[in-house]
Amino acid sequence: MGDQHFDFDQIVIGSGFGGSVSALRLSEKGYNVLILEKGLRREDHDFPTTNLDTKNYLWMPELGFKGTMQFTFTSKTTILHGVGVGGGSQIYANVHLIPPDAVFESEAWTKIRKDWKETLKPFYGLAQRMLGTTHNTYTNVADHTLKAVASEMGYANSFKTVTTGVFFPQADGQQNKAVKDPYFNGDGPERKTCNYCGACMLGCRNNSKNTLMKNYLYFAERNGVEIRPSSEVIKITPLNEDGSSGYELIVKETLGKQVRQYSLRSRGVVLSAGVMGTVPMLLKMRDQHKTLPNISKLLGQEIRTNSETLTTANNTRERLDDGVAISSFISVDADTNIEVTRFPEGADASWVYIPYVPMVTGQGFIRFMKFVFNTLLHPWKTYKVLRYKGKAKNSIILLVMQKSEAFIHLEWRRKWYRLFKNSITAVQKPEDTPLTVSFPAAEKATKLIAEKLGGEPGSALTEIILGTPTTAHIMSGVPMGRDQSNGVVDFTGQVFGYKNLRVIDGSIVPGNLGVNPSLTITALSEFAMSQIPVFSEQKASKIKRIQFSQPLDGQVSELKGTGDLAIALAQA
Repeated sequence: MGDQHFDFDQIVIGSGFGGSVSALRLSEKGYNVLILEKGLRREDHDFPTTNLDTKNYLWMPELGFKGTMQFTFTSKTTILHGVGVGGGSQIYANVHLIPPDAVFESEAWTKIRKDWKETLKPFYGLAQRMLGTTHNTYTNVADHTLKAVASEMGYANSFKTVTTGVFFPQADGQQNKAVKDPYFNGDGPERKTCNYCGACMLGCRNNSKNTLMKNYLYFAERNGVEIRPSSEVIKITPLNEDGSSGYELIVKETLGKQVRQYSLRSRGVVLSAGVMGTVPMLLKMRDQHKTLPNISKLLGQEIRTNSETLTTANNTRERLDDGVAISSFISVDADTNIEVTRFPEGADASWVYIPYVPMVTGQGFIRFMKFVFNTLLHPWKTYKVLRYKGKAKNSIILLVMQKSEAFIHLEWRRKWYRLFKNSITAVQKPEDTPLTVSFPAAEKATKLIAEKLGGEPGSALTEIILGTPTTAHIMSGVPMGRDQSNGVVDFTGQVFGYKNLRVIDGSIVPGNLGVNPSLTITALSEFAMSQIPVFSEQKASKIKRIQFSQPLDGQVSELKGTGDLAIALAQA
C-alpha cells in the first residue's frame, strides 16, 4: 500500500515511560509518529497545589475530574497509576533504582533469557542520562530515623539515599535558580533547581523534576512527533490477518463536553498505556471484538504488584515534609525494602484516598476483627490517626516492597455482580501464592519509626477491610518470550502473530523488581527500540541528534562522556 493510505507510520498509545522512549527513538529512525494520550496535557503551573483539589488531582472523568492520579479497584488489589501527557512521570516519586542481581537471576527473568543484567546494563546507563538520575543528598529527621531503625533491626548497611530524577542545586544557597538546560548541551528546556518542597507527587510546579516532558517527549516533539491529549483508543483492527498491511484505530476524543470519534490508519502501533491500559485493551481486542484473535493465551497472566503495601507513621512531633517525595530506603530482611515517602504541608488527601488507622497485624478476618476491637477500645486514638487534617506536615507514608513472586491475572470474564456481562476481572488461581497485606518485618520497622518520632504507626484501612494490598507499581502481563508458547511479545515488543504491533511499557517487565520500576521500564524500552531498523534513511538523516552535556555533580550513570551517546551505544 502506498504512503497516501496511512495517516502515520507509527501510532503510540500512551505517553508514559515506554511510550515516550518509543516515540523519540522511532522518530529518530525516520518514522512519522503520533502519540495518543487519554489524559490532559499540563504545563508546570497547571499542577494542583494540594491533592485536596480533587478535580485537578484525581482522574475520574465520569465525575468531571481530569487530574493525574487514577485509582483502579479490583477484587485482588488497589492500583494507583498516572494519567496525562508524560504518564506516571508527572506524579511519580522520581526514584531511579536498578534492581539487585537476585532479581535478574530469578526464574521469572531467566526462563526467557539468561543474560538480562549484562544485556540491559548499557540501556540503564542511557536511561539514567536521559532522565538525569542523581544522588539525593538532602535528608531530614525521617531519613535519620529510618537509618537508626535499620541499625536496630540488624541491617545498618542497608540504609541508602535514593538516586532520583531531580535537578538539584549545584551549590549551597542555589535553590530555585533558573538556568539554561543543564543536561542536553543547552538544547533542552530551561530548568530551575529544586527547592525541596516535597510536592513531587502532586506534580512539580517548580520546573525541577525531570518528567518525560523535559527529556524524551521534549525531543520527540522537536523531531516532529505529534501528541494528541484527551484521545482514547477504543478499537484496533489490522487491515489484513497479521497486520502487515497496517492497522485502523478508532479514537474517542473528548474536548470539554464535545466528544467525537474518528479513525486513523497507521503502518504500525505501539501500545504503551501501562498495565491497566494495555492489557485490558488487548484482552478486549482478542476476546470481545475479535480483531486480534491470535494473541497468545499468556496475555494478562502473572501480573505483578511488586509485592507492595503501605504503612504510616502519623502525628509525629517532627516536621517531615521537606525534601524530595522519596528520599531514602532500607532493607528490613532479605526480601523487604522500605522507602520514606512524604507530601508537602496541606496535601493531606493522601490520608483520605487511602485512610489509615492504628496499626493492626495479621491477615484476613482476624486482622479485621483486631481493627474492630481496637476501635472500640481506643476510639480517640483511632480518630486521631484517621483524621486527615494537617497530616502531611508531620506524618510520613512508608512504601514497602518485596521481591516475592506473588501475582494476579487479568481475564475477560462474565461476573454475576456485573449482571453476568463480560468484563476485565482480576483473579487468582488455586495454585497461586496468595497476595499478602501484612509484612511482619515492615510492621515492626513502622512501629519503631513511629515510636522514635513520637507518633503513631498506622495500617491502610482499605487493606484491612478488603484484605487486598495497594500498589503504585503494577507490572507484567505481556511477557517477553521466544514464541507464543512462552510469551506474548518478542524482544522488540512485537506481538507474536502480528507484524508492527508492539507493546512497550511496564507490561513487558518479566517479574517483581523489589524497587521502583520506572528506570527498568525505560531501560527495557530503550533495549526494545534499539533493535528496530531505520525506516527512512532520508528522514532519519535530517533529525538533529541529542547531545549530552558533561554530567552534573552527583549524576549517576555508567554511560560517561558527552555528545551523541545514543548513537555511540548503538554502534557499540
